[in-house]
Amino acid sequence: MVNGQHVVVFDGLNETEEVLKAVLEPQGCRVNRIRQQHSDRLTSQNEVPSIVVVHDDDAENFTTGQPDWNRVPKVVIGSVKRASTIGQDQSTRFLVQPFQYAELIDSIESLLNQPEST
Repeated sequence: MVNGQHVVVFDGLNETEEVLKAVLEPQGCRVNRIRQQHSDRLTSQNEVPSIVVVHDDDAENFTTGQPDWNRVPKVVIGSVKRASTIGQDQSTRFLVQPFQYAELIDSIESLLNQPEST
């Protein structure tokens, strides 16, 4: 199902990373959290994640700091659904705060299970 895939939580809460690790890692999916102040370290890495979870407040820093990740499917968490945040298409899911972790997991799993478009 999600075996061998990689989910990155861009900033966000420690709790988000912990919940995703508890649910997704037993299925073979790696989960990492990247903090804004360390995002410069990512540009030297060649690996592009399968999914990125980003908060609306961090979206601008995410898009400018990780240009290779612009086409990566995303789950955007925010106070309102804003089309201008990050390119809105079938590979972007929006969750309004407060959200339930079950919603986040469902969104991630549906994106991981989508056929890749080339």
